[in-house]
Amino acid sequence: MTPEARWQTALLELIARQEQPPDDTLGLDAAGLAVYRNNYRLGLMDTLKMIYPVCGQIVGEEFFTGLAREYSKRNASLSGNLHEYGGLFGDFLQGFPPAQTLPYLADVARLEWAVHRSYYAIDQQALTAVALTGVAAEHYGALQFRLPDSCTVLSSPWPIVGIWQGHQPGHALEVNLDAGGEAALVQRNAGRVGVTLLSPGMAALLHSLQQGETLGQAAEQALQAEADFDLQAALLHLFTDGLITEFHL
Repeated sequence: MTPEARWQTALLELIARQEQPPDDTLGLDAAGLAVYRNNYRLGLMDTLKMIYPVCGQIVGEEFFTGLAREYSKRNASLSGNLHEYGGLFGDFLQGFPPAQTLPYLADVARLEWAVHRSYYAIDQQALTAVALTGVAAEHYGALQFRLPDSCTVLSSPWPIVGIWQGHQPGHALEVNLDAGGEAALVQRNAGRVGVTLLSPGMAALLHSLQQGETLGQAAEQALQAEADFDLQAALLHLFTDGLITEFHL
């Protein structure tokens, strides 16, 4: 590493770690370092506001600014790509006392992070049902499917799909927080990310497949969640909606 690269690395480390005092070898005094650190934190806070607009609408701009400030103090950026910053915001909200009056906020944040990651995920070629023509029917239960990186399944004890959709442009917020939980499918199609409400059976099936379980194991989970779950229709849905990118026995 060249001297210039070492200097830049040390400076970035010093800016990101707020507790470290100025390093005389870098040629920065406390005031100069404070300017760098302030600009750095403002950048992280702006990133959070971009990723979590629904959370921002729920709590209001002033409160969200406070949340973003506290999160950025505790979580430095570990990548030069700011699109990768903020993934622990939901966990932060779940444990942050001032946010406890809105117990659903953490799961809304997790849903927004899934939407963000879906948008920036790499493109992958989806399979069609024709790909299974070479697999004997008796082996279907041993199949393992891979879902696209742009696809995420989330379950919550709160109606997170209704909350998220109600805060989108042109939609009215009509959510009953006492109505029970919801499961969401986050998926990108033609460059646009959508959030879909899943039935209990489909949520269990997709979650199991996402965890690497076989189709047989996933089907058992789906039937436990929804007694009249139609596995054949669900499989057709997986392929027609581009939710399978790989499979193997």
